[in-house]
Amino acid sequence: MYARLRNIRFWLLALPVAWIAMVFVSIAAWPDPGAASPDELASEVTNALRAHDFHKLQPLLAIGGEDVAQSTTDQFQSAQVERGSYRDGAVVVEYTHDGTRAEFRLPVEFQDGRYVINPVVTPRG
Repeated sequence: MYARLRNIRFWLLALPVAWIAMVFVSIAAWPDPGAASPDELASEVTNALRAHDFHKLQPLLAIGGEDVAQSTTDQFQSAQVERGSYRDGAVVVEYTHDGTRAEFRLPVEFQDGRYVINPVVTPRG
């Protein structure tokens, strides 16, 4: 066994195999995009907007990716997010901006068994 550990060919084979196995395990451990329920989605969206963290918001989007997540969180940069809830097929985020209270509605969609938001207005065909 000691001789095998000193053999460079063993390490040239073992390290790439270990690296590939680690990549597969990492990909399998990634959480599914979206949330299991609309209420959980509302909570996660509210927390992401409250923290101004587009990386937390991005996996909750139906479409758009990083650019839409960045743009959405930028809208809340100077606002104080108070609460969010699921109502009438949308996540409703209540916030205060310059002393004025307002609501921001994000339509909810059900995709691949998970709930996601769609902040981009798209025509339905």
